Amino acid sequence: MSTKLEQQLEKLKADNLFRQRMTRTSKAARYVSIEGRQMLNFNSNDYLGLANHPEVLAAAQEASQMFGFGATGSPLMSGYTSLHQELEYAMADFLGYPKVVLFSAGYLANIGIAQAFLKRNDWFIQDRLNHASLIDAAHITGAELKRYPHLNNEKAEAILKDEINKFKLWATEGVFSMDGDSHDLFRAALSAHTYNALLWVDDCHGVGVLGDNGRGVLDTMTLSESEVPILSGTFGKAFGTCGAYVAGSETLIETIIQKARTYKYNTALPVPVVAATLKALELIKTEPWRREKVADLIYYYKKQCDQYGLAEQAKFTDSAIQPIMLKSETAALEKSDYLKTCGIITTAIRPPTVPKNQCRLRITLNSELEREDIDLLIQCLIGNY
Repeated sequence: MSTKLEQQLEKLKADNLFRQRMTRTSKAARYVSIEGRQMLNFNSNDYLGLANHPEVLAAAQEASQMFGFGATGSPLMSGYTSLHQELEYAMADFLGYPKVVLFSAGYLANIGIAQAFLKRNDWFIQDRLNHASLIDAAHITGAELKRYPHLNNEKAEAILKDEINKFKLWATEGVFSMDGDSHDLFRAALSAHTYNALLWVDDCHGVGVLGDNGRGVLDTMTLSESEVPILSGTFGKAFGTCGAYVAGSETLIETIIQKARTYKYNTALPVPVVAATLKALELIKTEPWRREKVADLIYYYKKQCDQYGLAEQAKFTDSAIQPIMLKSETAALEKSDYLKTCGIITTAIRPPTVPKNQCRLRITLNSELEREDIDLLIQCLIGNY
C-alpha cells in the first residue's frame, strides 16, 4: 500500500500538482515572514486587516478570562454561551435576516445546510466552479448533483424546468473564490422563484468587503431574504477570525439546528473567537474606510494592469480577488517562484482547484496594502524588476 501511495505522490510532483505548505513565522499583515523571509503579502484573505487589530485581540483576551478558551461541547450541549447568542443576533441584524446560526467552519456549515434540506434523489443544483465544500455536500447527502456552466443562468434554468416536482436546492457562491466574479443574482432569484427552488448564496468573499454597508453581494444588488432565502459565509476572510454563519428565516435556521449533523455533533466555536468576531463586526460597521481602501486598490490595480499590458492576462473583477491567468501548471509555478525572488508572496492555483489549462496566480488585495505595493507587483509581473 505504501508503495502505491508513494507512486501517487511522485506522479503529483511530475505533473506539477504537488502542494507544499509554507511556514509563516509572523502576523499576516502588509508584510509577512515566510520561513524567515520577509514578503509583501498578496496572499491573504484578511481583506480588511482585522486579524491583527488590537481591539479584536483585546476582545478575545477578555473573553478568555471570563469564559475560558474552549467551548467545552457542542452547541446543543454545553457549548452555546451568551456570546454565541449575541453574535447570532448581531449578524442577523447586520445581514437583514430573521435568524442566524453559527458553525465552527465554513466547510461544516455548507455540509450542514445540505444535510438539513436534502435527501437521496433530491436535486442539488450548482455552478460548475462552486467550492469543494459544496460539491462534497452533495455527495454526503446522496442528492443528485446537477451542475451548469459557470454563471450560465440559462443552463441553470433549464435544469430547474426539468422534473418540476423534484425538491431542488440551488447553491451559488456570492464571489467565486478563485475567479472573483459573481452570478447575476437578480436573474437567479427570479428563476428560483419561478420554478420553486430554494436559492442559497455562499458569500464568503463578499460579506464585509462589498456593498455600501459591507453586507456583500446582496448589498450591491439590493437583494434580501425574500429573494435569497439562505445566505452563508465565513468569518475567516473579511472578519479576520474563523468560523461561519448561516442566515435565513426562523423556520429554515431551526431546521438546520435540528438536522445538520455538522452542527449537532461538533464542538462550538471557542468563546474568544466569538468575542473577536463580535468586535470585528463592530469595526466593519463603524470603519467603512477599510472597504473603501480595498475598492481604491482594485481600481488602481486594474488601471496599472491596463497601462503595462497585463489586461489580457488579468481577469478583472469587482472583488478583492484578481486572478492572473497563466494556463499551464509550469507557468503558474514559475511565475509564483519568480515573485518570491522579488519579495512578493502569492499562490499558484492549479487543478483540481481550477479546471485544466486555467492555472493562475490568485492575487488578493487588502486594506493593509498601499498603491506603491501594487506598483511593485506590476513591475514584477512584467519582469521589470
